[in-house]
Amino acid sequence: MIAVIALSSLIVWMWLNNSGYDNASARIYHEGELVHVIDLASVNVPYEIDVGNVIVQVRVGEIGVVYSDCRNKLCEKTGFVDGRVPIICIPNRLEIRVENNQFDFDGVTR
Repeated sequence: MIAVIALSSLIVWMWLNNSGYDNASARIYHEGELVHVIDLASVNVPYEIDVGNVIVQVRVGEIGVVYSDCRNKLCEKTGFVDGRVPIICIPNRLEIRVENNQFDFDGVTR
């Protein structure tokens, strides 16, 4: 019984910690418009992008806001993401989403 619990815990831990950036792409929206699509697996050297009043840094497998002129800096405090949560800066009308393109669903499950 303990072995089953340990194995189940290990599988859940591996699933939660798998960034899956092999097929991940970051989509940056500014003022509701898609302005950048970045293949995170193809990043060799970290670089920065200016989007309005925000500086976004792109790394291998993750993306984050390193500077914003907004008051609360919640977008900076979100840190670097790899797909679990989006980064949103409401004052600067910025949204960053990381999508894993590994799965292609072509139907609806009921």
